[in-house]
Amino acid sequence: MKRASFSLAAVAMILCAGLIFGVGIDVAHAAPLLSAPDFGHHFNLTDHVMQATLALAGLRTRLAELTTKAEQEKAKIKDDTTPEAARAIEAEHTRILAEIETVNGQIRAAEEEEARNRANPPADPAAQAATRAADILAIGTRAGMESTAIEAAIRANDTVDAFRVRAFDHLAAQSGRARTEPARGGNQDETVTRRNAMTEALSYGLGAPIPQAGPSAAAREFMGRGLINLAAESIGYRGGVMLNARQIDDILTRASHTTSDFPAIFEGAVNRSLEQRYALAQPTYRRIARQRNFRDFRPHTTVKLGDFPMLQKVLEAGEIKYGTFSEGKETVSAFSYAIALTVTRQMLINDDLGAINDLLSSYGQSVALFEEVTFYSTAFNGKLADGKAVFHADHANLAGAASAVNVAAVGLGVAAMAKQESLEGNPLLSNRPTILLTGPDKDLEASMLLAPINAAQLSNVNPYSGKMTPISTAQISGNAWYLFADPASGISNYRWGYLEGYDAPRVRMDEPFGKQGFSMSVEHDFGCGPTDYRGGYKNAGA
Repeated sequence: MKRASFSLAAVAMILCAGLIFGVGIDVAHAAPLLSAPDFGHHFNLTDHVMQATLALAGLRTRLAELTTKAEQEKAKIKDDTTPEAARAIEAEHTRILAEIETVNGQIRAAEEEEARNRANPPADPAAQAATRAADILAIGTRAGMESTAIEAAIRANDTVDAFRVRAFDHLAAQSGRARTEPARGGNQDETVTRRNAMTEALSYGLGAPIPQAGPSAAAREFMGRGLINLAAESIGYRGGVMLNARQIDDILTRASHTTSDFPAIFEGAVNRSLEQRYALAQPTYRRIARQRNFRDFRPHTTVKLGDFPMLQKVLEAGEIKYGTFSEGKETVSAFSYAIALTVTRQMLINDDLGAINDLLSSYGQSVALFEEVTFYSTAFNGKLADGKAVFHADHANLAGAASAVNVAAVGLGVAAMAKQESLEGNPLLSNRPTILLTGPDKDLEASMLLAPINAAQLSNVNPYSGKMTPISTAQISGNAWYLFADPASGISNYRWGYLEGYDAPRVRMDEPFGKQGFSMSVEHDFGCGPTDYRGGYKNAGA
């Protein structure tokens, strides 16, 4: 009796049809249609082609679903739909259209991949498997790994690159055990607690403020210990107390291995110290700008909404008129900044936490100063979406004549801010300035104007005394002075923020510890930009 056989294309079509239309296909029963060697060889050759075909079919199905969903969403808008509901529907419709565009791009990419697969069929999988097995055997043998581990990697279809990493880790572990002989047993939770305690204690040695309640109970055990002591502790060193320079070099080199906790302890301590120093800095831009963090590095649109539509009288027929919203769009982005520094071999061998502390002492203030300089040089009088600077005559927030900081000039600024209108042309409910910002040249005038002094005569009373806060920054040169509303309660002209999840500068070790020291980088993700003009007023100053 002649054995029945099907072509490879027929089998692929049967399997694809079964997966797409939900028909159950049992590969175990389909296999006998081909001889076992032929089926396995040919099916493996075309497996990735079939997967691409299925993925493409799924994308096309998804595209049809999204198109139908977009039409259904748009059909929800009726004559009696409220403005709020209509805006929500439009937002969802826009989101669906964006997803349709994404799926279209994925379909084009899948079609191109399918064409490439047909033009360049994959190599014989049997030959690839043999080459992979030979490479893994050679790497494992050179690394001195046990034959069972090598065979397990081959059977598990590990890639050569992944196995090479394991072999390198095996060599490092063997070297570490031969040299350090650490006693690292115990509960994993205890290990984490111990590492955190060492990090906390070392951060105090690097200048982090000690809380009023004192160090944690776990950290007290490690208080007062130096770098070398903690490095030796982390690798289980048992060589005695008196150490020479060569022993210290050896301890630091061994502590640099990934099997040691010391790199993480030192990096964590430096980060903790830097974060607390940074938290103490108070740049002036935060007093006049509103904080909103960024999800990623793409431009973020800040929607400047107009006011709520004014209420209108309901007519006798009961008809309620629809209002509209206006929007002004400004974009602000976050950027990544960094600088590298080096902790020298001399600092390490001297176990000189004081020298490392001095190296890091100004970094909190330096990062805050960087933010201040960046804000005033880019955002403070940057251009808005209308192509004009924040302070511009067309924005009605720029004094027509320069004046000293006095009651009359400040009064004109207060009046100008009060006269600002919403995007709908309606007056603002409240837009009073609470901050008088100057450079060093006008700091004295501003402080004298706002000083709480009781005048002997009514004509000498200062109406703005105690109603505004004078702030001075070296980033403003000359005689110019500004009025700003409180960004927390009024309209803010600016936005600033961090990349979400990174609310402070951070330190990252760039090189392992070694005989010539190590380097690290201070990294920071920060963004700022102008978003409005109504919350401020400028006078060029006399």
